Amino acid sequence: MQSAMMKLKQTMPCAIRCAGGGNPLRYALLIILLLPFISYGKYITFVTKDKEPIADVHCTGYSVENDSIASWISDKDGIIDIQTKGVDYILASHPDFNDRLIFSDVLNSDKANVLMTPAVELKELVVTPSDVEEFATHTTYRISQKDMERYPNVLQSLNEIPNMTVLSNGATFFEGDQNIKILIDGVDATIQEVQTLSKEDISKVNVYQTPPLRFLSQGVSAVLDIRLKSKIHGGNGAIDISQAFQSLLGENSAALYYNNRQSRFSLRYDNENKHYRKFRRSEVLDYDFDGVNYKKVKEGLDSKEHYDDNNLNLSYQINKPQNFLYNIKSGVSFNRDGGTSDQKVTTGTQSFMATNFLRTAYTKYIVGNYFEKNLGDNSGTILANVNYQRFSTSYNSAYNELSDYDAAVKNSHSNYKTDLDAVFSEVQYEFPVSKLGFFSLSGIEIYKQSKYRDTSNPFYQKTNTLGASAMWMARKRAVTWYVVLGMNWYYTSSTNLKKSHNLCVPTPMVNINWRASKNIRLSFDYSYSGSVPTIAQLSETAQWLDTRLVYHGNSTLKPYKTHTAGVRFVWNTDYFNFAIRNSFISSPDMICDMYTTTDRYMLQTLVNLSEYREWLSQIDLSIMPLGNNKLVFWNRVILADLKGKNHEYSWSGYRVQWMTSLALNLKHWTVELFYQYPGKVVEGQLERPRAQCWSATVLYRPQTDLSLGLEWFMPFGKGFKESEHTVNSAPVYADTEYKIMDRNNLLSVKLSYNFSFGRNRNRARPQYDNYDSDSGILQK
Repeated sequence: MQSAMMKLKQTMPCAIRCAGGGNPLRYALLIILLLPFISYGKYITFVTKDKEPIADVHCTGYSVENDSIASWISDKDGIIDIQTKGVDYILASHPDFNDRLIFSDVLNSDKANVLMTPAVELKELVVTPSDVEEFATHTTYRISQKDMERYPNVLQSLNEIPNMTVLSNGATFFEGDQNIKILIDGVDATIQEVQTLSKEDISKVNVYQTPPLRFLSQGVSAVLDIRLKSKIHGGNGAIDISQAFQSLLGENSAALYYNNRQSRFSLRYDNENKHYRKFRRSEVLDYDFDGVNYKKVKEGLDSKEHYDDNNLNLSYQINKPQNFLYNIKSGVSFNRDGGTSDQKVTTGTQSFMATNFLRTAYTKYIVGNYFEKNLGDNSGTILANVNYQRFSTSYNSAYNELSDYDAAVKNSHSNYKTDLDAVFSEVQYEFPVSKLGFFSLSGIEIYKQSKYRDTSNPFYQKTNTLGASAMWMARKRAVTWYVVLGMNWYYTSSTNLKKSHNLCVPTPMVNINWRASKNIRLSFDYSYSGSVPTIAQLSETAQWLDTRLVYHGNSTLKPYKTHTAGVRFVWNTDYFNFAIRNSFISSPDMICDMYTTTDRYMLQTLVNLSEYREWLSQIDLSIMPLGNNKLVFWNRVILADLKGKNHEYSWSGYRVQWMTSLALNLKHWTVELFYQYPGKVVEGQLERPRAQCWSATVLYRPQTDLSLGLEWFMPFGKGFKESEHTVNSAPVYADTEYKIMDRNNLLSVKLSYNFSFGRNRNRARPQYDNYDSDSGILQK
């Protein structure tokens, strides 16, 4: 058909002269008769490598400003007819083929054939300048198979993205921020799921420095969306192990995925374990109660401490590209934590033994539903998400002194059980991109209810968050901005409260981003938000720390507000990535630790401050001396000055943190050296020195999808130590140190293996996992 029309256009002038002669009327009549067969556009034909036409190729045309201005679908002959002016490039997509960018050199021709490569045959993405593409809302990175070969799994390969750092333990940072969200095909994913993806299934990674509205309203600083190749048949399995055996310490996962046309089934198991035999809890206490001074030195002795967390998840997904996606997931988790800390207590001239017992457990059940519908190029996209989770928890705490020093309360304990139900739901609508920019609307609802049982006075607690917001995002040359207007309502209540707490807060956000050059970016931002206390923070069941010292939450806590203003500077070159953010935070009624006196004991609890402010500077620097990511020296520094007060006391403090790593990434070898400086964090009446630690990791890859090696944690160390102590103004002097001798010279075996079956491709299931970790247990 196309060749016939082209031939007709070429021979038309001669035919007109012959048929019409010199008669203008006949000439005009002939043109009218031929008009339906004449096209004035430009033709593009999509073909396979065998020159066969490809129908149903979805194409979107973009302007020079990266705004979508037109769309087409190829007919049965593989043809699209471009009539729209101002098209600078076209993105072509088809479920059976890899996405293809068509640039101006092709569009300038009247007709052109475009070869589409089948997804199942693509072995490597060749590095070209189009590996990095900037769009109105995000930046797309295409990581080549050659670069991926230098990493043990897909998660680690994200280090190829500028300002993105993934450590060997799975910790992720973007421009120094750790509150980032990782998605798979637009849906929330866990770190374990990303680790089990097949490298050959990755099409591209979209980086949203301005997160979509539903994440922006949750305080997420950046979003990485891993896009997979479409319509992959067969399945894959994966194992990721990091396990020490002399003292059990590890994080392990196993996954099995199977694809059948547009459907996706998955089964995943995750495990985290910590079994210590030389856990030492040492304390120095000095406080007065009821006219008696309690001054004790408690020397920690080798004790057992156990932590086990097991998760099993099953899911099903159906995904019709450019149409809709539905995902349903169910899962169960079993968590056990606790131990008995033995101590040698010295007070005055007396010495005796004491035990500090704490054991918590919960079983969690989850059901999640996620639905996304593309309403068409001119109608936008709508998504909805509803997740339910139920915690069944148990809590047991006891402190026992094995002497007659204080016989009245030498054996103090608490024991209770809870049932906690939580529902998270959201809906978002994204308008089509227009000349005015990008618009979206979002609504969110989070409801929690807990019932405390097996206590002298069983009680209920509830929290609720309801919010709605709208975002406008636009771009003018080198300046991009977004404005968010919203409103959130926060509610807390308890049968222990005489009156419930309500707080209605506007949630405006403003961000202005100026790209001074290709490598330099400067941005300014402001946000105003609110937060509601967790169910755990509202719990008032006692955890005994000493014969006259107790720790528990506060059922009278109320929601609080936060103002944040900041400026960020980013500078990227082939040899370094540098990002710095300076911010000011003001949070009236923020929740903070505090010591106070009650009728029965001294109490460490949580209170709402009347004032809180923080000056914060966060620096992220990666140095690449070879001009690529084969050798990377990474540093992250946080400096802060803090001040807070309430009606009883005021305090000021500072925060210093520094961590660094040196990574060598070769085709068959990965080496990482890590160090964390023992900085300090001050919060309320507590000062918490940061733990000092270091490690060395060596991995060998005999093949692309198999890595094995060792991690050596704290070689030649003297114990992993964490501690906290009160400031001088506190009514209780408490210095607590946790020392884990098991983590000296700790060797862990590391294995990452991914295999395919059926056909050697895997389309991993996006998993929406927007749950929260508030089990209702508050633990010291």
